[in-house]
Amino acid sequence: MKTLVCFGDSITSKEKSDDGSLRLTSRVRLSLQKWNVINAGVPAETTRVALTRFQEDVLRHNPDLVTILFGANDASSHRLIEVEEYKNNLEYMIEKLGPSKVILVSPSPVNERFQHARSNEGLKHYAKAVRELAKKYNTHFVDLWAEMIGKDYCQMLNEDGLHFNKKGYKLLADLVIQKMEKLTKACSTKPILQQ
Repeated sequence: MKTLVCFGDSITSKEKSDDGSLRLTSRVRLSLQKWNVINAGVPAETTRVALTRFQEDVLRHNPDLVTILFGANDASSHRLIEVEEYKNNLEYMIEKLGPSKVILVSPSPVNERFQHARSNEGLKHYAKAVRELAKKYNTHFVDLWAEMIGKDYCQMLNEDGLHFNKKGYKLLADLVIQKMEKLTKACSTKPILQQ
């Protein structure tokens, strides 16, 4: 059985929301039952802190694919990790895993009416950095920023203006599932993503 690790912050963490609705990993697991899906999300985490658990929570599983979704906390005024360090931290992860095993996911916009520690003007630079890294390393890429900014994204967020509601998780999970199904089809005649 192939292994997917979903690595990230609170957007990735937990299997269910408080209202009982499914979040990212539980939705992916239901759709792609031939995959072992591991949730490696930790709330409030930046890429700097994530590096300290990267070996234990990601590499140790010898994953076939890893979604990497950080940025909301890196871009926050109270935990700020500058864009250059953010990029360097993501580059370390990509290089350790190998680009063919990585699905980079850009951070999402926030509802600024309720979010005072984060701005979309700031977050767009982190989303751009992820897009640039995906191109540089030729990793797999889910442009969550573009997908949400082109829609009424505030309808996909909880009242805190940051975390996802049911609609937001459906969008995120659908994008990841579509990407994985496309990769699986492309590699159906050979072992997936072997380097």
